[in-house]
Order: sequence, then structure tokens, then C-alpha cells
Amino acid sequence: MANDLIEDIRRDAGLRRNAGRMLLFLVLLFSLDYLVSCVLQKGVERYYGLGSDAEILMVGHSHLMLGIDKVQLERRLGTKVAKYTREGVNVADREVMLRHYFMGQSGRCRLVVYGIDPWIFTGEGLSANSYTLFYPFMDNPEVDRYVHAHARDRFDYYLHKWFRSSRYNVLLINAALRGYLGNWSNLKIGRLDTLALKKEIGTGNYRRIGIDEENVGRFTETLDFLNEKQVAVILLNTPVFHALTEVQKAEQEKVFSLIQRLASRNRNIRFVDLSKGFDHRAELFFDPIHMNPEGQRELTDAFSVFVDSMQVLRKR
Repeated sequence: MANDLIEDIRRDAGLRRNAGRMLLFLVLLFSLDYLVSCVLQKGVERYYGLGSDAEILMVGHSHLMLGIDKVQLERRLGTKVAKYTREGVNVADREVMLRHYFMGQSGRCRLVVYGIDPWIFTGEGLSANSYTLFYPFMDNPEVDRYVHAHARDRFDYYLHKWFRSSRYNVLLINAALRGYLGNWSNLKIGRLDTLALKKEIGTGNYRRIGIDEENVGRFTETLDFLNEKQVAVILLNTPVFHALTEVQKAEQEKVFSLIQRLASRNRNIRFVDLSKGFDHRAELFFDPIHMNPEGQRELTDAFSVFVDSMQVLRKR
């Protein structure tokens, strides 16, 4: 009997030691997870200019990302620029990006450059999993609601909600590193193969321009939100190589007419098309829809001249 009692005490002591070790392991695990995520989040925020005192905010997907050089624009205009551009984001994503930015910034923003293109209202062609780009910002209520609504399932949502370092993939880690290094350079180096493009268009292998009414509704809501913020807005169409749009010219004109009509409801919103002078110059493109570094430099020069002529940054 005494031996059994001693053995029970030993087992209880061992259980307590193991429980203590497990608890310590979990504390260290979650602490390390939190520390790593904080470091990465800070780098990502720096890269996108979140929480900055920038006077110009750029929001869009890879067209705008590779079309306008943030550092060159800052140098030409003598002001800070936040470049909150993400690959593959749709109209709904961009509305969340704007709300996210304005919830955390200092109020100095005077001009929003919103990237558009002929496919802005098209229902297909962008990533269906673009909500995953917002994982690092799930502590923001607006972003958290968006991720929750679009997550594949509850496990997907809560995994990234509670294990913070799981929010970062290779692209986001790269963005964090570039944020710490202050590197916003264009990595799409190369020139468009026009012969291959012509062949693809000839076989019908190109993205169709269309108008999805739900996307039009979200875009309208976005313009209303920006109007409430009392900032000047440029709806900027960065160049697309002409062969890709000429094959569906009527559809493009319909989209741009709709954008102009929506923009005309507010005098602070302007539709700007920078295609002319660029869309026939194959040497400036990496592919039919993205500029290479040379194209980005020339386009940024042209855009900075236009922004300067608006004089919106001179008004105090």
C-alpha cells in the first residue's frame, strides 16, 4: 500500500513537471510567434507606407505598382508618397485597402492615385484568394471582417488569426525586407515579345474586358468614401500595349465612358489616361500590361508633370 502511494505521488509530480514544461513551451512558442510577426508587420507597413504622413497615396494592383516609381515621384514633387499596391487585388480589395489606410494614417493625405485599367469591372482574371494578402493586418477591424467573410473556412481564418507568423508568405516576407531596406525598385526587367503577343491574340488567348455590376457598385462606394475624406482623386489608367486593347476597343471605350461618368459626379475626382505616347512603344513594356524599369521612369516623369500642374499639393 505504501509503495502504491509513493508511486502515485511520483506520477503526480512527473505530471506536474510535464505540464509545467508544456506550458512554458507554449508561452515561448506564442511569444516567439508574436515577436516574429511584429517585426515582419513593421517591415510590411513601411513598404506600403501605412501609418505614414504621406501627402500622396497610391492604391492599385501590379499595373500601378510597376507603372509609377515611388522614389522618383517623391523626388520630382518634393513630398512623401505611400505606395499601397498589391498584386492581383480586385475592386473590393482596393476599397478595403483605402479604408485600412485611412483608419491608421495621420490625415496629411491630400491626393489619392487610384489605379484603373480596362478590366477594372471584369468579374474574372484576378486572384480569388486575394484576401490572403491582408493576413498581416487582421488586427484592424475593417480588414478582419473582410478576411473572415472571404476565408475558405473557419480553420483557415482562425489559423491565421491566432498564429500570427502564419500570415506571412514569401511575397510578404520579401515586402517586409524591402520595407526595412527602403527598396521600391521595379523587378520586372525585360522587354515585351510582340510576336508572341500577336500569336496569342490571334488564337483568342487574351483576357476579355467586361462589366460586372457588383464591381461597378463597389467602385462607386469607393468613390463615395474618398469624397467623404475630402481628398483629390486621380483615377489613373497606366498604359497597356495597344495590341491587347485594340482587339476589344469598343469594350474598353464603354468601360472608360462609365468611369468618366462616375468621376464627373464629384469635382475632386479626375480620370487620367496616360496611354497616349506609351502604348505603342514595346521597348517600355515587360509584358502587355506591365512596364519595365525604363517605361516606369518615363511614365513617372510624365505623371509627375501632370500632378504638379494640378497644384493640389500647393493648396493649404
